[in-house]
Amino acid sequence: MRHFVLVHGACHGAWCWYKVIAELKQAGHKVTALDLTACGIDRRQVEDVHGSVVEYSEPLLTFMASLPAAGSDDEKVILVGHSMAGFSLCMAMERFPEKISVAAFLAAGMLGPDLTLQMVDKKFVEMSPTADTMDSQVIYGDGPDKPPTGFLVGPKHMETHLYRCSPRQDLELGITLVRPCPIWDEEEAARDTVLTNDKYGTVARVYVVCDEEKDGAFQWWLIENNPPDEHVVIPGSDHMVMFSQPRLLSEYLLQLAAKYI
Repeated sequence: MRHFVLVHGACHGAWCWYKVIAELKQAGHKVTALDLTACGIDRRQVEDVHGSVVEYSEPLLTFMASLPAAGSDDEKVILVGHSMAGFSLCMAMERFPEKISVAAFLAAGMLGPDLTLQMVDKKFVEMSPTADTMDSQVIYGDGPDKPPTGFLVGPKHMETHLYRCSPRQDLELGITLVRPCPIWDEEEAARDTVLTNDKYGTVARVYVVCDEEKDGAFQWWLIENNPPDEHVVIPGSDHMVMFSQPRLLSEYLLQLAAKYI
C-alpha cells in the first residue's frame, strides 16, 4: 500500500479529487487530500494568508512535518499537485525530500533551482490564454485603497478555460464551491520558493500534460526548461484533468506507485 497526498489548485479544494480518491482507494492505497489555507472547508479567509505562499501552503507543510521519517522507500509519500499547487509541492520537496518518493505535477507550476517563480510567472503571462481572466474577480479584502488580497475565478472563465472537456455536473460543482485564492507578495514568495539541487533536486519529478488544456504551450515550456524524470500526456483532458479524465489519471498515478519505490 502506498500513500498519495493530493493538493488542489487555485480557488479549489480537496473536494475536486473525489473521483481520483475513489479510484486510488479502490486499488488499495491510502489517500490524503488536503485543503490549503482558506480553501475548501478550511475556516480561514484569504486575508489570513497575508500574501504569503508559506501561509497558503501551511496545511501541506505541517502535514509533511507530521509524517515519521521514512524508514523504507515504501513509506515515502507520492505528492500530487494540480495547477498552482505546483509551487506548494516545490516547497515541500525542498523541506522534506527524504519523505517523498515522487512528485507529480498536473498541469502545474514547476519551479527549479534555475527556474524561479518570477521567471515562471512572467512566461505564464506571456504565453497563457487563461491569463485572460474574463469574469474572474480581484478581491480587495483590506479595502479598495490597499493591495488586492485575492482573486476568484468566474463561471465563464471556468467553463471556457478550465472545465471545457469536463462533465457539466463537475463544472456546476466547481462554480458552487470555489473560493478566493490569495495573491502573494512577489518578493516574499520569491525568497520562500528558492530551491536547491541538494534537496529539491533529489526528489523524482513527473509532469502530466493535459492535451486539451489551453495552456498547453506553457506546460511544454516548463518541461523543456526544467526537465522532469518523465512526462506523460493524458488524452482528452482539460485543465481539470481529475474531472475530465479521472480514470486515465488514476491509472497513471498507480503506475507511479509501482515504479517509484
